[in-house]
Amino acid sequence: MTARETAASVRSGSVAALEVVEAALDAARRLDPLLHFVEELDAEGARRAAERLEPTGALAGVPFLIKARTPPESPILERLVTAGAIPIGWATRARPGAVSLTFGWNGREYTRNPWDPERSPGGSTAGGAAAVAAGVVPLATGGDSGGSLRIPTAFCGIVGFKGTYGRVPRPGGRGLGGLTTAGVIGADLDDVVLATSIASGPHRLDPSALPHWPVPTEPTRRWRVAYFSTLGACPAEEGVDRVLRERLAATDVQVVDVPLKLAPTDEAWPVLSALDNGRGAEAAAANRAREIRDHNNRALADLFAEVDVLVTPTTLTVAHGYDQHEQSIVTGDPCWVFNVTGHPAVSVPAGLSNGLPVGMQVVAPHGADAVALAAARQLQADLSAPPISTTCK
Repeated sequence: MTARETAASVRSGSVAALEVVEAALDAARRLDPLLHFVEELDAEGARRAAERLEPTGALAGVPFLIKARTPPESPILERLVTAGAIPIGWATRARPGAVSLTFGWNGREYTRNPWDPERSPGGSTAGGAAAVAAGVVPLATGGDSGGSLRIPTAFCGIVGFKGTYGRVPRPGGRGLGGLTTAGVIGADLDDVVLATSIASGPHRLDPSALPHWPVPTEPTRRWRVAYFSTLGACPAEEGVDRVLRERLAATDVQVVDVPLKLAPTDEAWPVLSALDNGRGAEAAAANRAREIRDHNNRALADLFAEVDVLVTPTTLTVAHGYDQHEQSIVTGDPCWVFNVTGHPAVSVPAGLSNGLPVGMQVVAPHGADAVALAAARQLQADLSAPPISTTCK
């Protein structure tokens, strides 16, 4: 069931929250030895929460996983729990100091992809993506400063949404570099939208966050789409590009040929990341990063004057090997562009290439999160469950 269906069943009394939680814990215990997505389960805490739950919230009884090392006071956790969601533990993320962050690590094993256990689920929200794709939980939390919500959802064939910068408050407030957005990943687009709405709005720890974002009434029309197979120097794999072009051709959208010239992100992102993480930056480097951000915002504003949304591959490749963690892997280039600019971007499954999911990234103007989501809803492809999942014996 979706998170919304689960919550409706708990609210109606047709299923007990404890029963839902026990099913999720059982699935985690069965599949984690294959996929290594759990850093730590909190079975007793989840059971206690289920037993004392007042089944009235929008997410009543919905089990979810928390991204490892998320501060316990995070507004997103507080608000999901207040809405009735029940955390069952912490999911893996990239190993500290790793060369590449598109992996997960539980301290002993690298996290695997339920589509192919020889592949990585991506990162850094690795464990959450693997668990959601495998059907263990319908939702997981994460953060996105360079694609950490979108890259793993593309690799795992599910949904990741990075709202306009500031859409979801963060425990440390607004970062100096303005890169990181908290958010939710899920198996169902409507679940992700609902959870994002619940988590949105100013908080005492982040009073400068954007106003509360109600679940939008998404516009419907024939979307004008600009498609770019890459936004940087590295091309997308032929199979990835082919899947996206075929998906665009199969849906009722108008693909418009418009120019887009972006300044390279690789010069600005490290400087902004340093500022976000309290490391400081040279004044000249910070000014250059601001110039790049301003240039790209102007270029994208010109693009969005001609089209409704920009579509790219979420990742330039399908999931890579789980054991390539010491390599510098270029796959998420289309993602970090929109952390620097702060645009809303959602990744949805577009199909399969050689049996592995391909993610489609849909980007809209600042504040037009509902437009990105509405276009993504029309463009997304339905995928079957992966080979390793709760539906497979």
